[in-house]
Amino acid sequence: MRRALAFVGGVLSGGAIGTAVALLFSPKPGDAMRDGLRGRYQRALQAGREAAAQRRAELEAQLAAMTGAEHPAEPR
Repeated sequence: MRRALAFVGGVLSGGAIGTAVALLFSPKPGDAMRDGLRGRYQRALQAGREAAAQRRAELEAQLAAMTGAEHPAEPR
């Protein structure tokens, strides 16, 4: 039990020290950091949407080509 408490205490104190060091040596103030992260998130989200739309168009073209080849009587 004593070893478990020592471990938990070490984890908590290590987390507190790590948080303090990160706050002290952060390259930007909090608002600027949040704005930067928000911008990166929005750009990544937009890039994902564009990639998904492009892939969907490719798959729809493949599907049309495949279904057109199976049904030659239907006009394209």
